[in-house]
Amino acid sequence: MGDELDVVVIGAGVAGLATLHLLRGQGLRVRAYDAADDVGGSWWWHGYPGSRLDTEGASYQYSFSEDLVRDWGWSERFPAGYEVLRWLRFVADRLDLRRDIVLGTPVVAAAFDEERARWTVRTGHGETVEARFVVACTGLIPGPAEALELDGFAGTVVRTSRWPEKSLDLGGRRVGVLGSGTPAVQLVPRIAAETAHLTLFAREPVAVVPRVNTMYGWQERDAYRSRFAERRATLPHTVTGGEDGHRAGDPAGLYADGSRRLWFGGPPDAAVAGYVRAAMTARLDDPALAAVLVPADDDAPMALDAGYLEAFGRADVTLVDLRADPVAAVRAGGLELASGAVHEIDVLVLTEEPDAGPPALADVDVRGRDGRALADAPETVLGLGVPGFPNLFTTAAAPAPTSARAVMTTVRQHQAEWITRAIRDLDAAGGSTIEAVAADGAAVDGVGDYVARCEAETAAGYPSFRRG
Repeated sequence: MGDELDVVVIGAGVAGLATLHLLRGQGLRVRAYDAADDVGGSWWWHGYPGSRLDTEGASYQYSFSEDLVRDWGWSERFPAGYEVLRWLRFVADRLDLRRDIVLGTPVVAAAFDEERARWTVRTGHGETVEARFVVACTGLIPGPAEALELDGFAGTVVRTSRWPEKSLDLGGRRVGVLGSGTPAVQLVPRIAAETAHLTLFAREPVAVVPRVNTMYGWQERDAYRSRFAERRATLPHTVTGGEDGHRAGDPAGLYADGSRRLWFGGPPDAAVAGYVRAAMTARLDDPALAAVLVPADDDAPMALDAGYLEAFGRADVTLVDLRADPVAAVRAGGLELASGAVHEIDVLVLTEEPDAGPPALADVDVRGRDGRALADAPETVLGLGVPGFPNLFTTAAAPAPTSARAVMTTVRQHQAEWITRAIRDLDAAGGSTIEAVAADGAAVDGVGDYVARCEAETAAGYPSFRRG
């Protein structure tokens, strides 16, 4: 048998780093494992060109340490993905977390021993460790790409959720991008100028608003740093966990702000959606392009962009509507459509939406009481515990808010703090196990509602959990 720990943390992204830091602060023996070669979680995996935060950087920070906020300054309002990754590396280094993180090492199995009240965790390298608790900070599986049989394709296939760490040279190559969600919105304008030809194979469009991305200097950084205490107290109780959830004013003014405020802070609004559709149509200035790229529904997914629509005015960019002409076959040299048209490409990019699929913990063979598989227990209590799985805490599970409508640093830090408190309270009561017992399946109305429900659970003495 391998090492004995108090806690194994699976994942070293936003949730994993916060959890590791807070649990270590209680004097617990904690170790985090991650399959990636560096910390960063989703930001490490989704490192495609153009990857960017649609949340304002001022809100995308941990509030458990003012020193971290003071000593890190964002370079712009909406930081690029590589800058977010640098920030997470900064956090890991500043808090001396790396000594308790094992990288390049996936966790493949975890089994609970009821008699000993301990978990045995096995890694992909054959190592086993024992721990009282397991905290899964594994995030959500990316939304699936188009399902195609790719064995016959002679070119290069790359996924936005598994972008090569070393830059992929697209210069002078014919590139096909499959999918028209947020990754495509960010990727297409970034690579259009360097490819020999770019073809976007589009399905369901997203609503886009031009990002107003102010560069930050000392004045802007000092402005948000000076509000640290205020933001720490208020952000967890807002709709989104940030400051982009306060929708007020007319659509034109909100549109000009170039942020997610146009959508957030209320239910889908027909007036807002109509304004965005009209603005997108005007930007395209081509009815045929608008028919493919402008969403018809008021509740279409949203994204901020920088030249996405304008890219389709280039002579070396082609748009294909897969709703009207789907892929019929994958050939060695490209994609053949139902109409018989063939689009020759050298590189096929499969776009996958971050945080759009089920919890990634489903890829780990987790066994609870009586050998029950986690896959057979889909419901959770507040996204934090699963009935039948003592001393297992989760983060990226319903009904916890997702990145589509929430600031993940706010949500994940709150979950890490809740888990840390739950373990501390269990130890103070002399208990050895804590297990979710009553999953009500109720949805939550934003981050503030979620935080309030979690706080009420703690204040009431964990009535939805059995402690023994």
